[in-house]
Amino acid sequence: MMVTAEQVEQKNIQLQQELALIDKNIISRYPLSDYLNTIKSNRGLGKLLQFHQALKLKRTYKQIKSQYGAHALAIYLKSALCCFISDSLERLRHKKLPDEIMDLYHEWFETVLEDFSKRPDDYYNPHCQSFVLDVMICSLRSIPIGGAWIIEFRCVGLRPFYTGGIKQFFSYFYFIIFKARGFSPYVTTHTAARNLRFFNEHEMNLAYTRIVELMDLNPRIKGFYRRSWFLDPNLENISPKLGYLRKVPLHNGAKLFAAGSTKQDRKYALVVSRTRRRLYKEGKYLPTGHAYIWPRKEFLLFATKDRLMTS
Repeated sequence: MMVTAEQVEQKNIQLQQELALIDKNIISRYPLSDYLNTIKSNRGLGKLLQFHQALKLKRTYKQIKSQYGAHALAIYLKSALCCFISDSLERLRHKKLPDEIMDLYHEWFETVLEDFSKRPDDYYNPHCQSFVLDVMICSLRSIPIGGAWIIEFRCVGLRPFYTGGIKQFFSYFYFIIFKARGFSPYVTTHTAARNLRFFNEHEMNLAYTRIVELMDLNPRIKGFYRRSWFLDPNLENISPKLGYLRKVPLHNGAKLFAAGSTKQDRKYALVVSRTRRRLYKEGKYLPTGHAYIWPRKEFLLFATKDRLMTS
């Protein structure tokens, strides 16, 4: 189903009316344009999370919540999502994107609009990463590729430079310069919690084919960069079902680098697995991030071969 501008406008009118019932001056005191322009002025998930917590926006969130309550803040941010979607529907008409990607954008927009009546108020807050991903997709800052993933274009991560010793420092630098041919831009993925039911090898392979189509449209992309706790080779005997996320790239031209253990690694590695939690408590497992760089040439060769084999 294709979301229309009329649907979004009608939804936004309803939200604006709800805000007016709380206080007709909310929008004039806290113009949505300020929020929208601040979000549009940054790039990337990490920076978007920071901008959501930047002083100006934090003050806006705090003031709306303290003066009018969490429900008013949720309505305000829902209205902002409507504005993003409305703007993006027009912009998508002029973008060269594969048909499947276009369909995935519309599916996401539709889900966001349906969620307005399903999600609790605390979902709509700057500390909820799922909400931030909604903002990224609805503002076209990221691209849905199916399965459980979205992508953005960014430079390679710097963490492998200082987490794997001097030998890895030079190995990582050499691979970036002489194999991948540069620091930026790369495709990089984020996992969308709302779509975890599609987190599997089949969906990942389908996502690879969509990334190829995007690379074909953008010859500047250097390759595919990914950093995560689930690329850790030590997971081989703990969570073998995740092995495809590491093995497929490494068997087809990617190179893996140690990237240290972070609070986020521990949070996401332990939240859904009793086994990993138990081993962590016993001191037998530490969620540790690794990163790979999959150069453009090798990635396209793999994905093209995979498409021929499955066609």
